[in-house]
Amino acid sequence: MRIPAQFPLIAALAVPRVAVSYAGYVAAPALMINWLSSRSYAKALIFLAFLVFSAFVNWALGLKFSFTAWGLELALFLPFMAAILAFTPSRFVNGRSFIRTLNLIVAISSFIVLLQMGFPLKLPYVHYLPDYWNGGFGRGGAKIVTMIGFFGVVEALSRKRAMTLRDNWSLIVAALNFLVPNFILGILAGGAALTIFARRNRALLFAGAAIAMILVPYLQYRAEQRNDAFAQAYGSNPKIYSFVIVGKLYAEQPHTALVGTGIGQFSSQPAIWTSPVNRYIGIHELPKLPGMFTSEVHERYLAPLMLRFREKSYAIESSANKPYSGITQLLAELGLPVTLLLLYCAYRTFWRGSGTDFGRAVFLFVMAINLLDPQVDSPWFGAMLFAALEAIRRDARVRALARADDASRESGLYFKPARPVAHQPAE
Repeated sequence: MRIPAQFPLIAALAVPRVAVSYAGYVAAPALMINWLSSRSYAKALIFLAFLVFSAFVNWALGLKFSFTAWGLELALFLPFMAAILAFTPSRFVNGRSFIRTLNLIVAISSFIVLLQMGFPLKLPYVHYLPDYWNGGFGRGGAKIVTMIGFFGVVEALSRKRAMTLRDNWSLIVAALNFLVPNFILGILAGGAALTIFARRNRALLFAGAAIAMILVPYLQYRAEQRNDAFAQAYGSNPKIYSFVIVGKLYAEQPHTALVGTGIGQFSSQPAIWTSPVNRYIGIHELPKLPGMFTSEVHERYLAPLMLRFREKSYAIESSANKPYSGITQLLAELGLPVTLLLLYCAYRTFWRGSGTDFGRAVFLFVMAINLLDPQVDSPWFGAMLFAALEAIRRDARVRALARADDASRESGLYFKPARPVAHQPAE
């Protein structure tokens, strides 16, 4: 059996998460891009020029700026940027196959972890947290698996399927990845995005209602158990207060409203890795790299808010309790104009440009999850988003060939296509 050319990239994204594996995590999405296309390198050069200019402005103004963190964040942010700005995918990438295969590998890895925990004699939700359905990524991996699962569910729902196990195995696998890890914010954002399919699929509506009847009581329990120390201290939900923090940053550092603080400096992954808060709630060791230190804007605007709870770190351990999100990260590190431009590009690429429920669901998810949790610099989120872009473009080509075929038949001039037409998407 021939191994697809994209399989090494999928495997690189599925290996257990350690310091060394991050090289594969950032390299795999970069290799999914056709860098010889002007639609890729021209956009990349323009955006890179802005990022360099932003970094120079902040450094020239005397702010403590970590260029190492800037470089790390550039590598982590690239997949998201490539998908939002609609770079050209490499020819060997098949978005639908990519999404299905990664979901399968992650599900197998997660099942192996459950076996190590004593499954089936010991069950998730009963004897241990469901977070162990984590794809082998370790602590925090449940969030990654939920993201991957969502894209798998959307991929399955957006293509025609018979009511057979053979046609629905990928939907079952993706649904397990999406629901079992119990990443509440991801499930809420994904559930909201998936409602786009309920307009044309009543069976999905009933299935969603059945799942909700099971999940809602547990969600209510989790909400009751949620620590609200941050809200009590600052008088606002952490996700809402994150916009207040950005507003304070803009007021005291006016240039950041236009060019941002520079990537990697405020609330992105490198900024959190170097943060003094990482000593209390961190799950990763600080990369031992020269020039890796906490930036001034993080020390001044974000770290003090979280260090207030250093003696009771459980108050900010949950993703729901962290005072930053993907949208506020973009606003802080890139500035208002570029953030609005990226959000418009996301709308144009996935909602208006696709014209399908696949693209619309992806756009809704991008917006919803990044209002709740930072995903813009997750290599897995970016890679799945780019795979979705390739799948949407492939579907558009299939529909164009089908329309040309129909037009030829109606005109009485029918020519057999030079190559077989792939499956048609559901829309």
